[in-house]
Amino acid sequence: NKAFSDITGYSADEAIVKTPRLLRSILHDESFYQKLWVSLEQEGMWQGEIKNRRKDGEIFPVWSNISAVRDEHDQVRRYINIFTDITDKKLSEEHIYRLAHYDILTGLPNRALLQQRLQQALRLAKRHRHKLAILFLDLDRFKLVNDTLGHAVGDQLLQHVGKQLTACVRKADTVSRLGGDEFVIILDDLSSTDAAAQIATKVLETLSRPFNLDGHDVYVTASAGISLYPDDGEDANHLFKNADTAMSRAKAQGK
Repeated sequence: NKAFSDITGYSADEAIVKTPRLLRSILHDESFYQKLWVSLEQEGMWQGEIKNRRKDGEIFPVWSNISAVRDEHDQVRRYINIFTDITDKKLSEEHIYRLAHYDILTGLPNRALLQQRLQQALRLAKRHRHKLAILFLDLDRFKLVNDTLGHAVGDQLLQHVGKQLTACVRKADTVSRLGGDEFVIILDDLSSTDAAAQIATKVLETLSRPFNLDGHDVYVTASAGISLYPDDGEDANHLFKNADTAMSRAKAQGK
């Protein structure tokens, strides 16, 4: 029908007598389709989300309801698949997820997502008996930048700091902005205590270099505190508290 053509890009002439493989993407393995057919054979129906492919190659998600049609002898003669394009719904869900879990200004994970990732990292650290570090960072002269150059430049600075921090660590590590000028890094699967210190030193050296913002060379430094699992705590709350305390002591002792 017209809705099928509008959604998939295929005309009736292109689709009639073809099987649903016409729309098949490579995002589902054979076990996915095997389970689908088991459900159809045993229950006469299946419903769920499928990633399909339009004629132009674009992948799109649909919510699909497939039902078996039987004759008077209870033999399956055909299947009817009624599906709805849920692209807009998925985009809306992704947008809501990003608002709830990522910092709008820097695009970094926020406090909520940081907590989730830390809990997951702690479970893995306990299971595999490896070290984990929390690096708590606070910019030393951020208020001065805001007061002298304005909040727009201050926002640019935070964005650049986020990018620099991400570049300093491994892909498996998490860089998060808690708010204001506070950043937290989860350093996962560390071989030794020295490894955390080396990364912290690299971070501080990187942030001590000037940032060119709106024609201004902006200089900031950072104070950092580190807590290690399991040495300084075995749960998220103690690790956060100890890293924050260590950062405050660093700032009080001369930044």
